[in-house]
Amino acid sequence: MTEENTETKGAEEAAKAAAEEEAVDAAEAAKADAGDEIDAELLKDARNPDAVKKAIQAERENAKAAKKAAEDAQAALAAEQKKVKEYEDRDKSEQEKAEQRADEAEKARVAAEKKLLRLTVTSDKKLPAELAEFLQGDTKEELEANADKLLKWAKEEDSVSVDGGARKQTPASKSSPDSMIRQMAGRR
Repeated sequence: MTEENTETKGAEEAAKAAAEEEAVDAAEAAKADAGDEIDAELLKDARNPDAVKKAIQAERENAKAAKKAAEDAQAALAAEQKKVKEYEDRDKSEQEKAEQRADEAEKARVAAEKKLLRLTVTSDKKLPAELAEFLQGDTKEELEANADKLLKWAKEEDSVSVDGGARKQTPASKSSPDSMIRQMAGRR
């Protein structure tokens, strides 16, 4: 970014200097041309009224030419300033894009840190990984408290049976397919 800013300032200064130099050169050339012609003619025919009128008219034409040259130089300067401004605006939009990318990267970093913290708490509390997305909180303490609640709820769910405890469970040693079918049917 610093190198581009330096280039921008250098380009702007160069454009201004070139346009100003053109304007000064044009004005000086017009003045010099007009001055040489007028001085020579005035010295020759200072007492002749027609020659003086002619000299005044030539001076007016030279002034018009100098004014035109100055206007052209100002237009050239304005065009160069416009180019510099466009170049700066392009840089600004690039800078804005870079700032936007930095903001997005920061948001992604924060989201990744939160996810890592949730997964760390899930692992520390030995909570099933599927429940990690249900953890809420911004700090480790909040996440741990929420994990404790989820564990308590999960244990309560495990202890509740579907049939409300009406059926007795058979020991694991009698778990043949026949005994399971009998148990489901309500027979022993």
